[in-house]
Amino acid sequence: MTEEGNHGYWGDLHRPDLTPEQTDFSVIGIPFDGLASARKGAALAPERLRYWSRHLTPFSEDRTRLKEMTVCDLGDTPILNPESDFVTVRQRVASLPNMPIILGGDHSVTIPVLQAQRERYKDQRLGILWVDAHPDLCDFFDGSRLSHANTMRRALEFGIEPYDVCMVGLRSWEEQEIDLIETGGIHVYTAADVAERGMRKIADSVYNILNDCDAVHISLDIDCLDPSVAPGTGIPEFGGLTSRDVLTLIKSTQDLSLVGLDVVEIAPPLDPSESTVFAGLKIIMEYIAVMARKKQHGG
Repeated sequence: MTEEGNHGYWGDLHRPDLTPEQTDFSVIGIPFDGLASARKGAALAPERLRYWSRHLTPFSEDRTRLKEMTVCDLGDTPILNPESDFVTVRQRVASLPNMPIILGGDHSVTIPVLQAQRERYKDQRLGILWVDAHPDLCDFFDGSRLSHANTMRRALEFGIEPYDVCMVGLRSWEEQEIDLIETGGIHVYTAADVAERGMRKIADSVYNILNDCDAVHISLDIDCLDPSVAPGTGIPEFGGLTSRDVLTLIKSTQDLSLVGLDVVEIAPPLDPSESTVFAGLKIIMEYIAVMARKKQHGG
């Protein structure tokens, strides 16, 4: 702890003296919002997440001790030209010897992340837990195939099977997504489903599906949360998940074969209170806590 009473980055878990080979997680920021279709601001999220991570403590909400977990923060990967720079992101993530935690950026930055995860686990079933207000299954959007509305469509083209994808929190649709949503084999749990059935039942269903996968990546768009909780995002959608819903879902992944997390679409300029940033930080730390419990239990 510093003299001012603050902790080090990532609740004291960041170890600048260690390499990715020596740590549990690699944090990579991708400060890019050039393919967001509405309000900008997500490019500033990695800096604000890191800044406020110094005010976190190395405990989860259930008092799981995180001090045995280590983080190597690799800084940011800038995106100037998505066509070429996404290749750099893919190569960087694919070469990691530990688990990636990716800080977006708009959701387009997850395209190369999922491509890299597909490469890392190329001979295995890769499942995706997609937590978002939107399915992002458009083929073209705003004249691009790399928009933040195209992310999951591109992931399916990388060889991720629809039946290994669980989408939670959906409540907004584009016409070009409907066929895949209704007949494509993806498991869809809308925000209304969660409200009516309860997150514990939804989480059990998700677990039973993704437990058949050899590896599971979580992609979380902060707009999965209701805008009353997280207003600082490009396209807030009314009627979203509660903060407790999301934390319950994250904790339910305890026994899945987790291999990475990305948290995207936090736009600090759109939320002067920065509560949306703190929501993202809470989710990241509770994800680390899931892995800490695995480690403590010999997983």
